[in-house]
Amino acid sequence: MGSSPFNAKFYEGQKSLLLNLKNELLNSIKNKSQEDLHVDVDEVIEDGDQAQTYLNQNIQFGLRERELSKLREIESALTRIEDGTYGICEETDEPISKKRLQKMPWTRLSIQAAEEVERERQNFQRVS
Repeated sequence: MGSSPFNAKFYEGQKSLLLNLKNELLNSIKNKSQEDLHVDVDEVIEDGDQAQTYLNQNIQFGLRERELSKLREIESALTRIEDGTYGICEETDEPISKKRLQKMPWTRLSIQAAEEVERERQNFQRVS
């Protein structure tokens, strides 16, 4: 990682952090999948209960999709560590701050680029 903005110790720490987050997410997804498959035989579902169950399932699927999305971002960050592009903003090609990477080790954007992307997204939603 010749011209990288951080030292090897920082990258090793981030890699370890990302691997821990990945394992936590995988365990969480696995546990939730097992819970979703469990059906209580004594449970009699009435119309109101059925609607609540449906709503809960939709919430769970939304949470699972966010977990899978975060897992993909973590995998991508691990790949960037390996190929030497970790910590470089994908929009500006400038180093991402160490503080931001420590808080969100999977991030692809500097805070300035992330704010700009968010502004563009909000403007697009207003126009649509």
